Formats: sequence, structure tokens, C-alpha cells
Amino acid sequence: MKILTRYIICILSVIVIFSSCAGEDIMLYHEKEPEPEPEPQPEYYWLLESVDYPESNKLEMQSRDDFTLTYNDADSIIIIDNDGGDYIRVDYKDKFFSFSRVRNSSATGRTSDSLLIYLNENKQIDYALHVTNIETFKDGELISNRRTQNDSTVCKYNAEGYMTNMDHYDYSGNNNSLSYAEEYVITDGNITEVTSSAGYHHIYTYDKTAYIQSASYVYEMPLNTISIKSRGGCWFMSSLPFLSAKYLGKASVNNVSRTVIKKIDRNGVESDYADIVYKYVLDENNMLSTATLSGAVNGQNIPDNYVSKFSHFGKEKK
Repeated sequence: MKILTRYIICILSVIVIFSSCAGEDIMLYHEKEPEPEPEPQPEYYWLLESVDYPESNKLEMQSRDDFTLTYNDADSIIIIDNDGGDYIRVDYKDKFFSFSRVRNSSATGRTSDSLLIYLNENKQIDYALHVTNIETFKDGELISNRRTQNDSTVCKYNAEGYMTNMDHYDYSGNNNSLSYAEEYVITDGNITEVTSSAGYHHIYTYDKTAYIQSASYVYEMPLNTISIKSRGGCWFMSSLPFLSAKYLGKASVNNVSRTVIKKIDRNGVESDYADIVYKYVLDENNMLSTATLSGAVNGQNIPDNYVSKFSHFGKEKK
């Protein structure tokens, strides 16, 4: 009897032990609640907002006022606000867009500029018509409207989409009134030479980094040169950098690291004019933060810390 009793106790003990293990197994493999997926982070892209140029520019090269840009929902520039006084509006249509500004205004008169820019089938600038009107008022009423300027600019492109020529005419429709011309040389996807009828020859050396769009506003870049300044402040010429990103053919694939400028005399002989080196600094979003120039222009050394500063703002990708 004692043996039987011990046998029964052993069997009951084994049953209890296995029952406990089974319970633990159930706890170990209890299904957990799924963790919530993290919220997707928004992605941003960046647009140039403003450029601040060096405080003094006594060097003989292209210069411009600090400016601020305003864009529409399609990221096209609609306002160019120059600190020097010009407030330029841009309006877009299907096959052309326009610039407009009021140069001066008073109770007795107003001078205004209008620039109509027509695009070809590749959305490149084909030609631009520029007119200046002087309105005269008396007792608040318009008594005359006189057109004082009616010039035009024509652009030409190669098969790859790069601009090769830009010709400016003092009188629209008169091919004998050519007053300014630029010719471009393209090498390995970069604008390596610009020769102008103003008597300057720009020779560009490039680094291996991908093109920074904002860098087109730096002094002596293609479309922003002393040659254009020599045109006497022609509105279209001075506005070219604002157009270059979208409408003046392909941009260079790399960034200018050095510009050598030659002065061309009446006999076609070139002499040294400038040798400029560029240093670019990017911000945390890989956008251009500063561009520093060094070297010499027309026998004068470029001052230390000759820096242009750039600011950008972000827009969320939809």
C-alpha cells in the first residue's frame, strides 16, 4: 500500500510540473500589440530668397544691388525687389512672360518699362521686346504718352539646347541696328568662353561639383559680366541672371572655379584684365551660403573677405 501511495504521489507531481511548464509556455508566446508605424517626415526643396553683395564694389566689374525674390505656386519668380529702388513685377502667359517696372513717378509724369519675352517650342527665350514710355499728366489727367525706347534681343541655341549667341538691337525690326552681341563656347557641358562686342573675353575654368543654380548671381558669371554692365544698365541685360535657370537654355553642369578676363582693343589684341578665383560654401541643406572672390581686377587686388551671401527658404514636396 505504501508503495502504491508513493507511486500515485509521483505521478501527481509529474502532472503538476508539466502543467506549470505549459502555463509558462502560454505566457512566453503571448502575442504582443503591434507598435505604431512612425509618422513620415516631410521632404523639402529650397528656393533662393535673397542675395547680399559685398558692401563696397569699387572694382571695375559687374555689380548689382542686393535683392529679394518672391515666387508663385509654380516656383516662378513674380517679384524682384532690388534694394536700389527697382521693384520689378513678372507676369506669365502661355507663350511669353513680361517684366514691368516704374522707373520714376510724380504728379506730372511717369516713366515705365515693359519687357515682353517670347518663348520658342523648347521653352527657351526666342526674343525679347523692350519698350520705355513717358506719360505726362496735368491736373491728374493723362495728356501724352511718348515711347522713347523700342529695342529687342534675339537668342540662338545649338542642338544640345545651350545658348550660343545673344544679339541686341537698338531698334526692334531693324537688323542694321545691332549694338551688342555675345558668343558662347560650350565644352563638356560647361560654358567655357564668352566673347562680347563690348570688348571682353571671359575664359572659365570649372570644378567637378554639380552646378549650383544660385551661383549664377555671383559677379562675372556667364550672363552677369562687366560686358553686360557696359551696356549702360539695359534692363533686359541686367535681368538675365533671373531668367537663366529656366529660359536661357541648358546651364553648365559644374561650377566656375576661376574666371580669366581679357580686354580686347580695337585691333582685336587681348590683354590681361582680371583673374578671379571663387570659393563656395554650402549650408546644412547643401544650398549656397557664401561665395568668396579673390584675385585681381584691372590692376587692383580684390579685398579680403569679398563675400556674397545667399539665403534660401524651404517648401514642402507635395
